Amino acid sequence: MSGLRYHSWFRGVIVFPAFLGALLCHALSSSSAQELPLNIPLIKLEYPGTPQNIRMLYINILFLGYRKIAQPLLFDTGSSGMTIDCTVVLPTKMCSEKGIKIKKTFELDGLTVTTQKTVMHYGTYDEYGNVASARVIFGSADSAASTAVSIPFLIRYKEVRRSTGEVVGGPLWPKGIFGVSPLGGGGPNQMLKSPLNSVSAGNGLRQGYFLSPIGTDWKVCTNEDLNCPQIDALHIGLSDSVKKDFKIKKWERASKNYNFPTTEACIFWGKKPICRPTLYDTGNSTIMVAGGPPKKPGLSLDTGVNVTVTSPNHDEWRFTTTYKPEVEFVPQIEHHIIGVRYFETNSLLFDLESKEIGFRIGK
Repeated sequence: MSGLRYHSWFRGVIVFPAFLGALLCHALSSSSAQELPLNIPLIKLEYPGTPQNIRMLYINILFLGYRKIAQPLLFDTGSSGMTIDCTVVLPTKMCSEKGIKIKKTFELDGLTVTTQKTVMHYGTYDEYGNVASARVIFGSADSAASTAVSIPFLIRYKEVRRSTGEVVGGPLWPKGIFGVSPLGGGGPNQMLKSPLNSVSAGNGLRQGYFLSPIGTDWKVCTNEDLNCPQIDALHIGLSDSVKKDFKIKKWERASKNYNFPTTEACIFWGKKPICRPTLYDTGNSTIMVAGGPPKKPGLSLDTGVNVTVTSPNHDEWRFTTTYKPEVEFVPQIEHHIIGVRYFETNSLLFDLESKEIGFRIGK
């Protein structure tokens, strides 16, 4: 879309001893042998209602500091920094569309909330909130990760549609964003960066992460009903053997205005490809082609159209459209956006040490 103090960790053990004790053992384990990447489950969700085929990935936030949250957030490779709704984190009486009702910085269960306000910008809307900080624990009780230190994020109090100024929201809107793009950041001085930048790799592993294919089957479900499937698709920590299976290049930034990496790619369904810097974005459910097709700007491809995506940085990827608007034309953007369809059958990697991005087609 284009997000603690040492004592708090141990106080958290009192709240949830079995879970945090296991996580602590994992964090402290050491040997000469190389550890395996830590597999973190992602929630796979197709929104009910209209429009259909809105498909997204979520990740579950378990704790902020030693405050239990248990709230899924939209997992987004197209933005940097984490945001979370005020009512999820703070008492409801402290939250309003006019702001968070505090007069000075305060701490709650290892979570520090400041009076510093900022705005996070996404594709069609903005999130208004206050800067906060905490150690973030995410994943599941069986497989969880923690930031090594307290990190800044946004506690949002309203979402505003940029084109109209309308305050938006509702039960099907994400309760926040988990932006994992390794580039840039949001908020003042780009201080709100990817939470994964602060997660330590296992013994003998490189700092970074990759996404494995999520599969082509989707279930209409909601986070509120707790009926969505989870898949082990996020893998934290990179081994040399994993990297060898990807085509690797230094990541690039399409523009200083964007906090996500791009790579040159061409999309075509006929004879003439449209080539642009391209973002591979879990936070977008469609594929957006920069500009419009000849003579028909603003439309989308019909179903049953064979589409090819080529790049000097990954193997050829082919698919057939199954709904409208799976591939749409957006004259207002300068770069292609390849959404969650890519992640159904392909993989994406970020090496945070060498500042490289990797692609693996078909597995």
